[in-house]
Parts: sequence; C-alpha cells; structure tokens
Amino acid sequence: MGRASAGHYLIGIEGLALLRSWLDDRQRSDRRVNEIREFLATQGAGPLAIELEVPANDVQAGYARWAATYDAAPNPLIKLEEPVVRAMIDAQRPGVALDAACGTGRHAKYLRARGHEVIGVDASPEMLARARRDLPDADLREGDILDLPLAAASVDLVVCALALTHFSSLAAPIRSLARVLRPGGRMILSDLHPTLTAIGSTAFFVTDDGGAGSVRSYFHPHGTYLAAFRSSGLAIEQCVEPLNGEEEAALMSGGMIGLAPEAFRSALVGLPQSLIWQLLRT
Repeated sequence: MGRASAGHYLIGIEGLALLRSWLDDRQRSDRRVNEIREFLATQGAGPLAIELEVPANDVQAGYARWAATYDAAPNPLIKLEEPVVRAMIDAQRPGVALDAACGTGRHAKYLRARGHEVIGVDASPEMLARARRDLPDADLREGDILDLPLAAASVDLVVCALALTHFSSLAAPIRSLARVLRPGGRMILSDLHPTLTAIGSTAFFVTDDGGAGSVRSYFHPHGTYLAAFRSSGLAIEQCVEPLNGEEEAALMSGGMIGLAPEAFRSALVGLPQSLIWQLLRT
C-alpha cells in the first residue's frame, strides 16, 4: 500500500453509502453528496489531510509485526466470527483437533477447554510465541497450511480461521486441510467475506509502536469455495454470514465515525463481515 489517505477512506464510505441509498432514499442520498462536497472543499485540512504509512506486508512479515497487538486491538471481524465458530465447536464431540493457522491460539484455547486434544500449526514464529504464553504445554508446531506437519487422516476436527483470504487460490490450501481430516470428520473454516474484499477490505493492523500495516487479502467468490470443497471431498453442512451492526460500523470507522456517523452506518450496517463454513469429510 505505502502511503494512504484516511480522507480517501472516508470519501469511499460516503460513496458506498450513496450507492446503497440512491434508488430508495433521495434525501439521504443528497446528504451524502453534500457531505462529500464539504469534505472536498477542505482538502488541505481536516480528514482529507490525514495520511498514514501503511506498508504492504507478506504473511510472514505482516504477522510478525502484528503479533504484539493482535489480541489487544478491537477487531470487528473477530467479534462477529468468534461466537459462530465457538458454537460450531460446541456441537462436536471431543477428539483430536487441528487449529490450522492458529495464530495467538484463541481457538486452540477454546478447543482444549471443550475437551479436545489440540494441535496448533502456524507459519509465524511470532504468533506462535504468543500462543505458547497461554498454552505452554500444548502441541504447537511451526508449519504452513500447504505443507501441514501431520499425517494424513490423523485428526477428527480441523479449524482454520481467517487465513484462506491470504491465498490467491483456495484449491491447494483446502485440499491440504482435507488431507489430514479423517473420513467423517468435520472442518470449520472462517474467512473475510468476499463482499468486503470486493470493496477493498484487507487485513489492516496497528503495531505496538503506533505504526500500521496490511497483509494482502484476495477476493474469493462463493463459487470458488464450492469448487474447492467438491474437489477435496468436503460436503457443506452449514454456511453462516454474520452481518455488521452499528458497533462493527463504529470499529471499522477507524475513529472517524463522529465525522460522518450516518454515512458509516448506511455504508456498513447490514453488510456481511465474515464467511463461516462447517464441512463434513466424506
């Protein structure tokens, strides 16, 4: 990304809100146009003058920088995703569970609390170090989703949260996850919703020294998931798409909701934030 304008994000939100109202609410649409005019009239000051250094990182570098603040900063995506994933975990019998791309171990901790024998795998040593603080005696392994350090058909449950968005293609990572799952086992996948990646959302983070960064996310429409599941012998049991509420819209504003509260609500409330699948290994 490099240098980014917070004002451009604000104007983009205004535009998205305008698109969502232009056919059925003329007064609201006019308010969006008037606010855009006001912001553009003050380009040298106010929100359009705010710029950030947001270097684009690959997965390794990005999560190394993000690890220290990953669990501390409010994350609207996790806020909506986590209750759904935990409800799916609650419905499974205890067994051997893989938390793939386990990160700081938030799902691994919950899996163990629910009686599972947990194996966590992540490609980031920095994220694994955080996980080991809370799970010092857990089986946590450094490894890549594409080359999981597990035998074939060795686990009863696979959980993979908010990681597939970083792959340009879904076929290979889903095939790799399915390889380690026993027939009759289940897989729980969560991801950034394609609606959000289509409008430019990605993994944006703030570091512990006040800096910022991003890790690239790829657009994967539902059809690409379906094709990858089919080719990997996975049958869909559930698909859940949690929607933004006002709290999520406020978190997604980056502290700017006071500048255009109606625009942020109109643009973001009701959009799906996460895409969550429960799958059966046939």
